[in-house]
Amino acid sequence: MFQLSSDITIGNFHFSGVHEVKIKRSIHSYVDTATIKLPAKAQVSKNGKILSQSVITGKQFTDGDPVTIKLGYSGLLIEEFKGFVTSRDLDIPLQVTCEGYSYKLKRNNLSVIAENITIADLLQYATARQDITVICDVDITLVNVELSSLTGAGIIDSILKETDGNLCIFFIAPTVLWCGLVYTPYAKGNDVFNMGQSRYRLGYNVLKDNSLKQRVPQDDPGIWIYTKKKTNGTLLTGQSTDMSGASKRNTQTLNRIADEKTLAALAQEHQYRDNYTGYEGSINAFLQPYCSPGFQAWISDDKYPERNGFYLVEGTEVTFGTSGARRKIDAGPLLMNTATPTTSQ
Repeated sequence: MFQLSSDITIGNFHFSGVHEVKIKRSIHSYVDTATIKLPAKAQVSKNGKILSQSVITGKQFTDGDPVTIKLGYSGLLIEEFKGFVTSRDLDIPLQVTCEGYSYKLKRNNLSVIAENITIADLLQYATARQDITVICDVDITLVNVELSSLTGAGIIDSILKETDGNLCIFFIAPTVLWCGLVYTPYAKGNDVFNMGQSRYRLGYNVLKDNSLKQRVPQDDPGIWIYTKKKTNGTLLTGQSTDMSGASKRNTQTLNRIADEKTLAALAQEHQYRDNYTGYEGSINAFLQPYCSPGFQAWISDDKYPERNGFYLVEGTEVTFGTSGARRKIDAGPLLMNTATPTTSQ
């Protein structure tokens, strides 16, 4: 029989028992969050011996203390979260709110003035001296950038704004920030992350799937068009090429983008993001197999085997506590559809 296990470190303290843990992560956000509910009072052990006097748990650590959460079954633990304490609610039970390494990006003060600068360089600047590695999977240059008195997080927000939210910028690992296009490679059958795979069978190791809906491209999807007006009056235009017979045209100006090629790539990404074959909604599974945003989830359905395939995991929510452990998985685009998975976890 499997027994729930945890190892939670806050500051210099290890907690072997908790009321509840909840962890949220997504490819659509660079902010990972966790909440931990602990007993308001706890016994402290030192060198294997339990001290006689209990302590007030919330006074044993402070905001900004490092946090590591490892969860699993029967002592086999996997790191699910790494970050920092952001606040403590001293009610009963004590609730500790935590944030991933985006916490560090909100505590610096930066300014950027550049006629031309790549997004990769902007991200390197935003994360400098924060023990964060950047993987930038796109070659995009922004022009006439003037950002003053912003945090690293503010710079990321500006990048997302200037690209109309078409880039995914998130922590693919606790200290690794990833930036790139997702829906374009998935539409071509390419797994841009290559993180790993997990396997789910509806009605078997999936507890609830009634929010999972099959998604198909719209009947009249429209064309996305991005434009930029240069200082000499020249108008640059980039548009999506798929579904060119559509009657709707969606036009928007992105004046920080340097060239037509990038405008077209962003328009194509928006097209694929709005119109992909895959799933919407989520499934609720057990804590294991392990799965995180960017994974491929093999989802099989005995009732509808034509839906079997690898789907992008867009987000996860892990809950762990006295009532059990669950992993909610937000599914997205279909990468490939085959009769059986080539690999499994």
